[in-house]
Amino acid sequence: MNAPTSANPAGCDVELPVAGIIPFSAIDWPGKLTCTIFTQGCMWTCTYCHNPTLQPITPGEHAFTAVVDLLGQRHGLIDALVISGGEPTLHRGLGDAIAATHRSGFPVGLHTCGYAPGRLDVLLECEETRPDWVGLDIKALPSDMPAVTGCSPRAATGSWQSLRLLADARDRLGLDLQVRTTIWPDSILEHHLDDVRAAVADYGCELVVQYARGVNKRGEYYADLF
Repeated sequence: MNAPTSANPAGCDVELPVAGIIPFSAIDWPGKLTCTIFTQGCMWTCTYCHNPTLQPITPGEHAFTAVVDLLGQRHGLIDALVISGGEPTLHRGLGDAIAATHRSGFPVGLHTCGYAPGRLDVLLECEETRPDWVGLDIKALPSDMPAVTGCSPRAATGSWQSLRLLADARDRLGLDLQVRTTIWPDSILEHHLDDVRAAVADYGCELVVQYARGVNKRGEYYADLF
């Protein structure tokens, strides 16, 4: 990415509810040092979610202009911006935020569960709003998704539709893609892990397995209670 041409090239009209900002992170985009932001709100209620305070759909703590200002101070110090959540694709201002970040001279990484494939498709087809890297969280096989995420059976297919779109963008447009899932001992995901891995491999992707932290035997997050 090129350096910005003005102090605030991105503008001040991006509507994205930012709940938190980490100025430096080495864990949110493999091989990159990033500034990572977390959007407020998620349609799903995964029991093991370690950011449950981000689930309610409420206003964010920060305006996106604060992110733009921070990025302006980070040239030469970080490689990129990662937009995490919550679920970023919940918000219609996401495309504007990605475009604004690109104008600021930084690549964009996106964390998503893929629940809104239609919105993701729109982002991917425009170079300005297309993230440079996507970390897609596949929660489970479609049949297991309602138990893991609290979503409806109809919504359970969204992540897999998004995987198809992202794999196509990887092949056509050079999108960098990582597909991962999260398990805990004796969970549905652990029992069906080989099936999930095989299904992801059908799209030419290797599944990255993460382990839930701070959860009980039912996969319920409890670390914030202590």
